[in-house]
Amino acid sequence: MSIIHTPLTRYPENPILTPEQMPFRCYTVMNAGATIFEGKVLLLLRVEDCERQTDFYVATSTDGINFDVCETPINLPLTEQEKRYGASHRFDMRITFLEGKYYVCHAAWLGKYGSCIGMATTEDFVNFEPIPYLSEPSNRNAVLFPEKIGGLYARLDRPQNVDGSGYTWISYSPDLIFWGKAMPLDLPYTSWNRNKNGAGSIPIKTPHGWLEIFHATAETCSTENYYLGVALLDLEDPSKVLASPREFVLAAEKDYECMGQTPNVVFTSGGVVMPDGTYNIYYGGADTRMCLATTTIKTLIDYCHADPKGKNSHVVFN
Repeated sequence: MSIIHTPLTRYPENPILTPEQMPFRCYTVMNAGATIFEGKVLLLLRVEDCERQTDFYVATSTDGINFDVCETPINLPLTEQEKRYGASHRFDMRITFLEGKYYVCHAAWLGKYGSCIGMATTEDFVNFEPIPYLSEPSNRNAVLFPEKIGGLYARLDRPQNVDGSGYTWISYSPDLIFWGKAMPLDLPYTSWNRNKNGAGSIPIKTPHGWLEIFHATAETCSTENYYLGVALLDLEDPSKVLASPREFVLAAEKDYECMGQTPNVVFTSGGVVMPDGTYNIYYGGADTRMCLATTTIKTLIDYCHADPKGKNSHVVFN
């Protein structure tokens, strides 16, 4: 039994996808982007083979739990920059439905130049059209907002500092190519997120603000542990954090989260709201397998608005 009280409930049969369950030989399956497509939950799985080469595979489900995995990876063409500078792999998809099509954001590793943000569009998850330019390095963990803000596209991302730390920023674009007006998010600085924090799920618009599930890390005596947190961002200016609990909402404590390629990791790249109102949050466990936690939008909003002097020791920004 968990000793940590959070607004998330782990699916009792976790993990929901493991390398052994894939219809092909592989080393890991993790960090999937998530959306609803043609009435089904669709995941874009990050899969590493036994040479540790990465591809993305589509998986679909009618119930959000039991998935059918395509046996062949998607064909996501390289941009000219990726070709020129020798992109060795991509990782950690996020999926946003916007203006009648699906936008996918991913990180692209350009060798000595570090990681950059790549984007592409699709209408069927078979044919993908890359947006031609990558971000400057070193940047990753990009999520595109599901609507324009102030007439501009908006994106959360995580630039990397020279010391390896990195924190969540927001930037804006008129055309998805030129990005500017960058501002950091003032998320709580605590013992579990002092090293890194970055966007996880696609922000969900609510009357109380944009609801965002993010990841964060902190060094322990043995590993860099990953956690999940939650925040409400201002609808008109998402750089303003309206409320964010000082406590994490999920930490690695189960075997499938603590043991694997990267120990002590819970990491989300997306979630979906199911027809019954359940918010399914899909997350990678130990960079090895896919897991599921459930909650509701109301539960998370209530958690964000909890009494700052209560047992959860929340901090609320105004």
